[in-house]
Amino acid sequence: MLRLHKKKAPPHHSTPHHSTPRSRRTRPTCRVASAITAVAVTAALPGALTACSNSSAEPYAPGSTAELKMADSYSLTHPVGTGGTQPFLDQLEKDSSVDVEYYASGQMGKQADIPSVVRSGVVDMAVISPSYVSSSFPLSSVGDLPGFSSDACVTAYALRDLVKPGGVLYEEELKPMKFMPLWTGSIPGYEAMTAGQDPSHPNSFQGAVLRSTGGALDRVIDEIGAAGVSMPIGDMYEAMSRGTVEGTLASPISITPYGLEDVVHASTYGAQQGNFTFFYGINLDTWDRLNDQQKKALTDAADKSQQSVCEELNAAREDSVQKMKDAGVRFYDVTDGETAKEWENISQPVLNKWIEVAESKGHPAQRVVDDFEDALKRHADRAGAGVTDPKTRAEAKEQQS
Repeated sequence: MLRLHKKKAPPHHSTPHHSTPRSRRTRPTCRVASAITAVAVTAALPGALTACSNSSAEPYAPGSTAELKMADSYSLTHPVGTGGTQPFLDQLEKDSSVDVEYYASGQMGKQADIPSVVRSGVVDMAVISPSYVSSSFPLSSVGDLPGFSSDACVTAYALRDLVKPGGVLYEEELKPMKFMPLWTGSIPGYEAMTAGQDPSHPNSFQGAVLRSTGGALDRVIDEIGAAGVSMPIGDMYEAMSRGTVEGTLASPISITPYGLEDVVHASTYGAQQGNFTFFYGINLDTWDRLNDQQKKALTDAADKSQQSVCEELNAAREDSVQKMKDAGVRFYDVTDGETAKEWENISQPVLNKWIEVAESKGHPAQRVVDDFEDALKRHADRAGAGVTDPKTRAEAKEQQS
């Protein structure tokens, strides 16, 4: 059974609707606390909810139903939801061994809160975006860096190799946080965007104030001499309208769902300044309690989403570029000549600094980069999946060769 909880009010007013489940098990009392209380306590007292974890609960018996809460930062109408979360939920709805109580659009906390919300056991499944929690996951943002791949499928499958059990990111960062990824995704192809001024040269941004997601993108913004301001994408419309920020580095996919083509009037095409990666996963204690049938149901659904979300995101980038053009956004092609070299020359300094800072703090950043590069080669043949335009698909494959 799938129970959707649509956000009609702020999180502290959201009361889950509980339909009669197929098989109800006794849950820890703290699990029924309101979402906003759980988030607030988790943020203020990191260890306060440790006792609420699932670690002491009994395993699910064969034939029982696992009742799982899932928190999402995206809506089901966003390409991430359409391509990833919806197929995942649809697949699980066919299996009586898992019952998902789903909360969309940040109802259970902001993206920065989610690692603590999952680790504490307030929810069982959620999405983590390394850029928003770079202090807790400094290495997991490797897929956000420029200079690797701007294809959603190649990047996501390569990351999946690193975040699954036995992978360097799982062992170094995700396992200690009690988080096991089920599927990964990448919003691909960050471009430089402005309110109208020519964005085609990196030196055009000297002294500019740009909206940033944080993490690896901050290093790109620093490298081009701009100042980064961290803010949710939903706040960018007003910020650009007022001139608080002069532009951003973002994927076209992130522009059209928020109507930002009304305030973004110029964009590079082909700058490839990184991606925005994310991991959908499950609390490790919850996972360990599941029986074999329940684990299989989740992994089968995750495998389906792994492929469908990357195809959806590759296609969505193509569609979003066209929608932006239709709205009057001018694209500056930077794929050839000196301008291409200018943008390419940013990647190596950014990567070097990322490795240097992480290694200075005792993190095996060079090993992560080496493993990621190997994984990208293994999955290079996935390039262009989901892209309908033959020329664009051929370009995607050429970039991976």
